[in-house]
Amino acid sequence: MTIDILIIDDSADKLDALRQTILPTFGDGDIIISEAQSIADGRDLMRKQTFDLLILDMVVPWLQDQEASRTAGKEFLTEIYENQSLHKPLQIIGLTEFEEEFNRQQQDFRDRLWYLLFYSRSNNDWKKMLKQKVIQLWNMKQSFVEGIKKRDSYDVGIICALSEEFVQMQKAFSRCVWEDTKIEGLPYTFRTTTIHTRKLHELRVIAACVGQPGVCATSILASSLYNVANVDAIYMTGITAGFDYDNLHLNDVIIADSVVDYATGKLEESKEHEGEIRLLHEIQKASASPSLVSAATSLASDEDICDDINDDLHHKNLIDRRENIMFRVAKTVCGPFVMSSPTIINALKEDDRKFQALDMEGFGLYLTAYELERKALWIKAVSDFANNHKDDSCHKSCSYASAAFLYELLREKF
Repeated sequence: MTIDILIIDDSADKLDALRQTILPTFGDGDIIISEAQSIADGRDLMRKQTFDLLILDMVVPWLQDQEASRTAGKEFLTEIYENQSLHKPLQIIGLTEFEEEFNRQQQDFRDRLWYLLFYSRSNNDWKKMLKQKVIQLWNMKQSFVEGIKKRDSYDVGIICALSEEFVQMQKAFSRCVWEDTKIEGLPYTFRTTTIHTRKLHELRVIAACVGQPGVCATSILASSLYNVANVDAIYMTGITAGFDYDNLHLNDVIIADSVVDYATGKLEESKEHEGEIRLLHEIQKASASPSLVSAATSLASDEDICDDINDDLHHKNLIDRRENIMFRVAKTVCGPFVMSSPTIINALKEDDRKFQALDMEGFGLYLTAYELERKALWIKAVSDFANNHKDDSCHKSCSYASAAFLYELLREKF
């Protein structure tokens, strides 16, 4: 943080005295002082930038090389607040060597919350007062900057790929009131809320919908949340395709401890069969934050919490009352296609029998978190089994169930 100061004064020895009074109080680069020797030069500078502090000699020339005017300072103060092309400083300190003028104008400065100093070459009291005012300004600006950072910072980010996932995510956060928020320069509509945890903490949450599936779109939004909203951890909820294991069912919630990108590699034309193209894929894996996986594993083994989530799903008629969904931490894979090929699924199983789910976004989220040294956790529920029997009947329940698990995770573990 810096304090930008503009001094308008035509006296070289006074300018030097002001610099020598202000600068030693602060570190190198903390104070940036600009100087003008006339009202016209000062006006030009104030059109170009906003200064934190204006130190204005009340007796100063209107134009350089003119005689100083006894009214120039006072008239320029009026102009500052009438001329919309001038950037108004946070604070103004007037300076005068004339006792009569000091006594006459002091009350006007007080009424406007400004400060008028009586400059003396024989008495250093003005230096103490000037130092004090600059330090006060520094502290005020520091509090202001920290307040802005806190306002624009969030504890948790949540991403959904599709709008139906985003709608159900907000419904699953049942005790939260959501508000729309815009962040300048970003093309997303963000929603924010606050979660009160069982540990009596408040978590500030910012959420957004990517609006389309895919690694790239997810990575762009994740980068925005990490860098602009300053979140340390991002969670993703929604739907995923399950691998058809005997112990995996529709609506079961998967937490990805790692995501493998199955579509990276080399496209090669077969030498045996002309025109046949095959992918020689290379395994690229990105892992979740160990601390978040540990918290999710603990919650997934909490029978009371899992029962509460199932009761909620039953109450809202999202799943059959005779069924209960399961929650598990597992390896997942990611690629650019909607998958309905048992042949490809079987090929992926050969790479790792522990793969349990597949989506189109997870690798983008985890790789972004890794590159930026932040945290991420992918939580999705099984809406189909990556075969030809696809429909949308479980999208609503899966989107809700995965977000309900996240909601309990944030409330219970943070």
